[in-house]
Amino acid sequence: MEWGTVVSVAVGGLIGLSGDTIGRIGARRQAQRARQESLEDAEADRRRAIEDESRAAKADRERSAVENILGAYLAHPVMLLNQQPADTARSATEICAVLGFEQSFLLDKELRLRIAEICYLVDMALSDTVPGYSLPEVAFLSRSETRMLMGAWSRGEALPDSIEGWRQIRQLRPDIEAQWQGKLRDAGSSIEVPPLSIY
Repeated sequence: MEWGTVVSVAVGGLIGLSGDTIGRIGARRQAQRARQESLEDAEADRRRAIEDESRAAKADRERSAVENILGAYLAHPVMLLNQQPADTARSATEICAVLGFEQSFLLDKELRLRIAEICYLVDMALSDTVPGYSLPEVAFLSRSETRMLMGAWSRGEALPDSIEGWRQIRQLRPDIEAQWQGKLRDAGSSIEVPPLSIY
């Protein structure tokens, strides 16, 4: 046998062996890349599932907040006539407590602000600082305003302008805040009237 043939066979064997080795390495890398992509896809799916679950939980909590807000007016009625002032004050306080808590769970920013404002104004009406309106009138109008807002929200409609009486109370807000601040000052308090806040 000639050396040239032996060398050719040896070189061919080495080339074949290196090709086989390179092929195996490439296959391993490809399998590793496929596993990595599969893991990344699974992680992305997991994150999407968590986000979907979180959105669904927030939407459920928002619906619950709307139900609780509307339920507060049913559980604590405010009547324009034939209700004892202490009962009216108790009902308005309970309604305000529910609105103040539940508005935090409303995802719609405009709705959250409008409900926070209703709570704010009913709270101030409890100290007789709404010029031209009694506590029963403020609480009664707040119920109509709240029902209108929640109805529009539940139908997926844009929130409408305020009802007539409530619009007037909203316009009085600077005067209401000034009267409330005066009452606090007269009582010896140095606390400033907190601004309407939305959480």
